[in-house]
Amino acid sequence: MIQRCFVALLFVSLLCTCGPSPSKDTAERPAPATAPSTTSAAAVEYPSIPLERLEYIFENATYMDATFYNLPISINQSERPQIQSTIASVAQATMPLEAGCKTVGHIWFQVNGKNIEEADIFYEEQCVGYLWYENGKPAYSNMMTEAGYNFYATIFAQVNGQAPR
Repeated sequence: MIQRCFVALLFVSLLCTCGPSPSKDTAERPAPATAPSTTSAAAVEYPSIPLERLEYIFENATYMDATFYNLPISINQSERPQIQSTIASVAQATMPLEAGCKTVGHIWFQVNGKNIEEADIFYEEQCVGYLWYENGKPAYSNMMTEAGYNFYATIFAQVNGQAPR
């Protein structure tokens, strides 16, 4: 029950912050990523993003922006608790990228107007998590926590006018 209340509160706070990003830095959006090519059908794995980098975002991020490629929404957060909740959706475990997994969106974290971390968002049966970039290239991956999965499920369900999966 508490978890449902938390998700509902989080969703309500997002409704107040959804809209176009005022930041010029996020205007240059990378093309949706797919799993790096391999010679077999095996999954590609990247290491987990270093904990120090997540801690830095958690403690210092002043803005978060997420866009979705096939949905008419974006998520913008400028309140530290909202941003920290999003960071809390990053699991410690790595996310193996199965052949054919496609990103549904892209997320940026900023400190005082400067992009400091970015990742593709995956939300498919075999790939649920984040593929983090370093110097413009995929470098790390992390699965999404159950709370993160439920957070996105609620948003997607609201956009599509149906109950969350």
